[in-house]
This record gives sequence, structure tokens and C-alpha cells, in this order.
Amino acid sequence: MKKRMIMLAAVLVFSTMAVYANEKTGTVKIVDTKAKTITVTAARDLVFTVTDTTKIVQGEAKKTLADIKVGGTVDVVYDNAGDTRTATKITILSAEEKKTEKPATKGK
Repeated sequence: MKKRMIMLAAVLVFSTMAVYANEKTGTVKIVDTKAKTITVTAARDLVFTVTDTTKIVQGEAKKTLADIKVGGTVDVVYDNAGDTRTATKITILSAEEKKTEKPATKGK
């Protein structure tokens, strides 16, 4: 019985961790299509690696890294591995969405 309770607690902890992905909203400072990175200024400059599996959208429309413009505002959901931040989803925000930006959630 104790063993089951411990296993259940472990499953709950790990499943809860997945719900709280790292997320930052900020201004695009640099887009490097060759290095596949984007630098976003939130409280400070943050560099995100963009992979072939990174989902980039604006509203419902699919976009590419080249569609992200310096000076624009983006919301980045990412995974952290050491000092590397890998973007899993980048949402290009419109002027209207910028007015209702949500505060950044936890993350480095």
C-alpha cells in the first residue's frame, strides 16, 4: 500500500511539472535564421534555439522563423536544459494582443 502511494505521488508530481512550461513574452531583439535562434528582451535578453519541431504561429496561421520581425512582440514557450532554452512554440503577437500581454511565468 505504501509503495502504491509513493508511486501515485511521484506520478502526480511529474505530471504537474509538465503543466507549468516555461514561458516568456517580450520584444524581439535578434532573429538569426542561419543559427536558428531568436533573442527576446523580457526582463533581460534571452536567447532561444528554434528547432524543426518548434511551432511558430500568428493567430491561427502557421509562420516561419523568417516571419518574426525585430521589434515585434512574441510569446515563447520553451524547455530549459542547462543554459539552453529550446522554443517549443512561438506566438507572434498582434498590436491588439500586445495590449493584453500576460505576465511572464516561471523560467530562467
